Amino acid sequence: MNYSQIPVIIPILATAYVFTVYLLLALAQRGAKITRNKNWQQGVADSSTNLH
Repeated sequence: MNYSQIPVIIPILATAYVFTVYLLLALAQRGAKITRNKNWQQGVADSSTNLH
């Protein structure tokens, strides 16, 4: 690899880094939403069983 190719590689690596961070954040948000739904559904189920 020549030093003349480094200016081309920097934007490619930066783009890959930003895309990876975006994917990880989207995955974490999706996981948090699923966990929140499960906890909410369990809370509703627990509260409905305690009413009787």
